[in-house]
Amino acid sequence: MRATVVIDGAGAAGAIAAWLAATQGLRRAAFIEGLTAAPDLPDDVPATRLAAGCVCCVGQVPLRVGITRAVRSARPQALLLVLPGGAHRPRVRALLADGSLGVRFEVETDDGHAEDPR
Repeated sequence: MRATVVIDGAGAAGAIAAWLAATQGLRRAAFIEGLTAAPDLPDDVPATRLAAGCVCCVGQVPLRVGITRAVRSARPQALLLVLPGGAHRPRVRALLADGSLGVRFEVETDDGHAEDPR
């Protein structure tokens, strides 16, 4: 499964628009951590709000539960994860790619880095 990590900020809207365009026609799901204003997503993209708290540290359980629920119900082919800050971007990328969340992701971030776990 493909996951894209976007850091909220000046370029987030463009990165989200690029993700929406690149995943057109796929089943998609979005996870948004602790943002006050949720990004504008189409109705066919279920969005799960995660409580504030780094998803690779204290927020790992809500992320794990949310991904498990999304995979079971929506069966997404592409996932968007919007984070309020990029301090732990490498740890988030590793967490998604290592399969410990129950799904192994091919991870792309809005900084252009991609990691294929295979």
